[in-house]
Amino acid sequence: MVTYSKTVRSLLATSLALPGMRELLALEAPEESIDYRYTLYAEDPLPANLLALGDPRRYEIESHQFRVIRNLDDTYSLEFDYLHEAMSGSSPWYAVPGPDGPLQVMSGATIRERRNQAAVSLGRTGKQYAHTGTLGVSRENDYEAMYVAYSGEKEIADGMRTWSWSGSYSSDEINPTDADIHGRIERADRDSLSVSAGVTQILNPNSLVQGGISLTRLSGYLSDPYKQVWIDRAVVNDSRPDERLMFTISGRFRQYMERTKAALALDYRYFRDDWDIASHTLTAAWRQPLGDDWELAPSLRYYTQNAPDFYAPYFENAPNGDYWSSDYRLSSFGALSYRLHAHWRKEKWSLSAGLEYYSSDESLSLYGKTLGTPANLDFWRLTASFSVLL
Repeated sequence: MVTYSKTVRSLLATSLALPGMRELLALEAPEESIDYRYTLYAEDPLPANLLALGDPRRYEIESHQFRVIRNLDDTYSLEFDYLHEAMSGSSPWYAVPGPDGPLQVMSGATIRERRNQAAVSLGRTGKQYAHTGTLGVSRENDYEAMYVAYSGEKEIADGMRTWSWSGSYSSDEINPTDADIHGRIERADRDSLSVSAGVTQILNPNSLVQGGISLTRLSGYLSDPYKQVWIDRAVVNDSRPDERLMFTISGRFRQYMERTKAALALDYRYFRDDWDIASHTLTAAWRQPLGDDWELAPSLRYYTQNAPDFYAPYFENAPNGDYWSSDYRLSSFGALSYRLHAHWRKEKWSLSAGLEYYSSDESLSLYGKTLGTPANLDFWRLTASFSVLL
């Protein structure tokens, strides 16, 4: 059986694990800890030359996350997670024709919302297996969700291979604000069911690969009640199919460099759904220890997607079919994300900080240029966290 030092194990088991999979090379009970994480997310304002009407200042979100992990005995562990999020800013509504391309109409007043989310997880870890069940609830001004999740792992081949699987279900209730003023729906429901499976294979003492697939089915109200569409000089509500089937396949490679004591992480993810949206995500990261206590991790991420047939920034004529949307998140675009993360650990204490810049544009898309959207997103994200082992 291959054995690993604590440093090698930490470097290989990066935080880019597959959905539903623990970041483990060997199945062990989680360490008891108290964790806190602060995140500040700030979108760049919409450029004045792309604004038709409304407030150009976009979202700013502050979040505080708390987590406590306690081991009940050698087998069972209990985890409690809590998130508080405060959001303010203006939201893109719809686009209109302009002399040089589409112009964006933003919400006129600053939106202020708060979200609270809590979850409790019970885990059981054995010599060659791990199981975790989670129950959670999320509430904000106009949205409520309850969800359950399960994940499992099984280690075989003398610890050289680990199979994993997971499933989750979420039931959401949407209650848009100002529904009577803007002609929005007053109430709607949405359900989500997801399953995934993956495998981690240790290749040698310094490298491993991961592979995984996932399938998600959404049903119910899948439109955005706050998005509208300009169709032949009239403004109507966003309309999308009431079912969506999504499939992803992903692969990851980790290589520990003995000479520099660093680790290289390479990730790829392919996404496809029955709305005919496809996307590719490529991520490269480098984790470099600095002395005994510090670690620095720069990373670069590229993302690209195409647009469904029912998307356009606006419609000069009535579209064919029953669906239409000008939500910029459905447009064809590409994006680059640059991130730098620093981590310090000393005995029971650890501190982390990260800075990320994200920029998107239709010119970065592998699927070619279309009419595009004036609401393409650029943002900054700052994170800071600490953890203490109990």
